[in-house]
Amino acid sequence: MMKKLNKGSMKSLVVALGVFSLTAISCTKSDESLQSNQSEIESRRRPGGGGSTGETPPSSVPQVTGLSANASGPTQVNLTWNSVPNATSYWIYRDSYVPAIVTTTSFADRSVSPGTTYTYSIAAVVNSTLGPKSSSVTVTTPQ
Repeated sequence: MMKKLNKGSMKSLVVALGVFSLTAISCTKSDESLQSNQSEIESRRRPGGGGSTGETPPSSVPQVTGLSANASGPTQVNLTWNSVPNATSYWIYRDSYVPAIVTTTSFADRSVSPGTTYTYSIAAVVNSTLGPKSSSVTVTTPQ
């Protein structure tokens, strides 16, 4: 059985589709801007701001030290590290993934699974320049 749409329900449908479309566009643009920001920061690591020489260039940003990882349960890993002077943020690396960018020297990763091994490292951002990754630490969450 088909119902006829009246003017009021048609307007509601059009508004709902418009909101859905804008939300989808907004999410896509947000993801694209994160990727372009990461590309921009990565390019600042290389001499001349572009191209890769295959070597890691010297960085004016100090390497993060003192990284410690502790599994506080099957679904949480707590990280702490020493601060870097003038750092505005820190990139958290878990394996090859960046689950967070934070402004403090600690992070609770609650997106981990029981009985899984993770490797973490941290990089500081100073004056919009991403520094080198810290030495990595490995932690296994309990079952």
